[in-house]
Amino acid sequence: MNDKVLQKYGLTMQKSPERFHGIISGNPIANYIYNYRHPDDVADYIADLDLAISGNFSLIEDPDYGGGLGNYWFAQITPTHFELWQEGHEKIIISLNDWKEILLAWKECLEYNE
Repeated sequence: MNDKVLQKYGLTMQKSPERFHGIISGNPIANYIYNYRHPDDVADYIADLDLAISGNFSLIEDPDYGGGLGNYWFAQITPTHFELWQEGHEKIIISLNDWKEILLAWKECLEYNE
């Protein structure tokens, strides 16, 4: 788990025997990530990030990761960064590599509970 990246975005993650208790934080990033509760879903997300990081953004089938989450989430992978925003909150711009590290940490927490 890359604690330096997590601290940069005000996130705290910990492994817990209780299902889905990985993130202890009240910020929009944590609230958004909590919607992804299965390691396979996070792995698919990371695969799309890997495409963007390697310069193959055009191979991503759908870079929109906000649709269907409710609470008016807007999230998308771009060729250069990840954007996240929710109605009533400022847009958060995160580098693709940092977003990947955050998702890897979350996946690690979810896998701990399997």
